[in-house]
Amino acid sequence: MKPQRISSELLEVKKAQDIIFSNFSKLDSTEVSLIDAQNFVLSKDILAPFDLPEKDNSAMDGFAVQHKDIVEEKITELEVIGRVGAENRAEISLGKGQAIRIMTGGEIPKGSDCVVPFENTNSGPMRGIDYPKKVTINEAVNLGDNIRKSGLDYKKGSLVLKAGTLLNPPALGVIASFGINKLSVIRKPIISVISTGNEVVMPGDDRKPGQIYDSNSFIISSAVKEAGGDVKLLDITGDRKEDIEAAISSCKESDLVISIGGVSKGDFDLIKDVLSEKGEINFWGINMKPGKPLTFGSLDLEDNNVFQLGLPGNPVSAYVCFELFVRPIILKMMGVNEIMRKKIKARITEDITNHDGRRMYVRVRIIEKKNEYIAEIYKNQNSNILSSLVFADGLAICPEDCKVVKSGDELEVLLLRG
Repeated sequence: MKPQRISSELLEVKKAQDIIFSNFSKLDSTEVSLIDAQNFVLSKDILAPFDLPEKDNSAMDGFAVQHKDIVEEKITELEVIGRVGAENRAEISLGKGQAIRIMTGGEIPKGSDCVVPFENTNSGPMRGIDYPKKVTINEAVNLGDNIRKSGLDYKKGSLVLKAGTLLNPPALGVIASFGINKLSVIRKPIISVISTGNEVVMPGDDRKPGQIYDSNSFIISSAVKEAGGDVKLLDITGDRKEDIEAAISSCKESDLVISIGGVSKGDFDLIKDVLSEKGEINFWGINMKPGKPLTFGSLDLEDNNVFQLGLPGNPVSAYVCFELFVRPIILKMMGVNEIMRKKIKARITEDITNHDGRRMYVRVRIIEKKNEYIAEIYKNQNSNILSSLVFADGLAICPEDCKVVKSGDELEVLLLRG
């Protein structure tokens, strides 16, 4: 389905987001091995196939005893009748005045209701399967101490992880504890990244006079990977229409094409021309700063309909647009439940002047001080200043209708980390 064509007037950020987001949905499921599941999103709930832990077991190396023996009967010397390791089931039962040497994770024997650690006895840790014939209890413990109950973590049939969960190391560890090695996940979207311009060359290549190294490809490609997408990074495309057409035509298997540069009003900004011929432009231009010349449309690539986002060529503008428009749709395609970055309220450290009535995204660093957040503004807010992105962990949002925001005033800040 192609997006509905609208006028080329500048759109408000929220309207542009609504249009873009509405054209994307969760991708199909696939199956991956547990070891490869990091940063995928679950497509099905995982329910506990058994209790975890499966059995009452010891939280300490020590001796399983009967609490009444060492407290009520005041028996300090107990007969040791066996050993239970972490790998063993408890095949023997305790009687009065008896103890069983037990290792951490060992099943609690029948008749025992507490575990006395080695350090509370006259017996130090012992190697192998040996155990003493007798043990003296130097310090009693409470009823139930050092016993981990069956099902304490998860009960059989309980929800372990919901569909839509982004899989991280703790989640994978929990899944592994149930012996699950194959997972149903949402496949990662394939994102093609095309950087344009005769003036840019790849890092490591030779530069001619007047050329610059391409930072945009690596900022955006890294951001795609961080969001969970798979990147198809194309070679830099020169400012010739046929080169741009060839690059775009190679993206027919992609879920989204991101072009960088070539969307403003320069003589060689040809992306819009190619889009118009190979598909349809939905809109061009957002009422925001930085990031005004953003383009969204669809491409007809050998009967495959592929959506395209054209980011501005200035690196800060490209990255801000990525955060507002691209990252959320990657997460939406992956089936993540919450696709937007967190926002907080913070007090700004300097005046902000809004000259042209656009929504401003000001690079700031967040400092927590006396139970409130302070947004330290980077001095140079020009859209080509890469150091502002290195500095910033948030974007302070200055609304369109605010001509001046005074130092100390509170603004909403979009967090770029976490």
